[in-house]
Amino acid sequence: MRIVPTLLLMTLIATLTACDQESGTTQQTSLEASLGSISRNSSHGAELTRKKCGSCHWLDRSLRKIGPPLKGIYGRAPSISGVPFAVWDEASLDKWLTSPRSVKKSTRMAIPGISDAAERKAIIDYLKLI
Repeated sequence: MRIVPTLLLMTLIATLTACDQESGTTQQTSLEASLGSISRNSSHGAELTRKKCGSCHWLDRSLRKIGPPLKGIYGRAPSISGVPFAVWDEASLDKWLTSPRSVKKSTRMAIPGISDAAERKAIIDYLKLI
């Protein structure tokens, strides 16, 4: 499941709900704050993804570096043989980013992993968006 269509649908529902209620201004302000938070979080996730993953991975699906491109990876089956996941979801990406070698001993990924759970979450949240 892609997060962008879901986010757009949630935004539309929230906007229509706000129009139906007298406190529409308060709800609209809350919605704007939530969207601002998502924007800030995705900017942080984009920065971390470029910093931690960008030397080996492009974000654009049509381009390739050493590793596969990351655009559209969330929700897709891994293209690496021997990875024990059916799909790249939050749990599988978190496990992979924590320690790629513990998931697949013969991986070509040179990084030992990302120990900071908040950084992994920001990267995963960003991968959901692209």
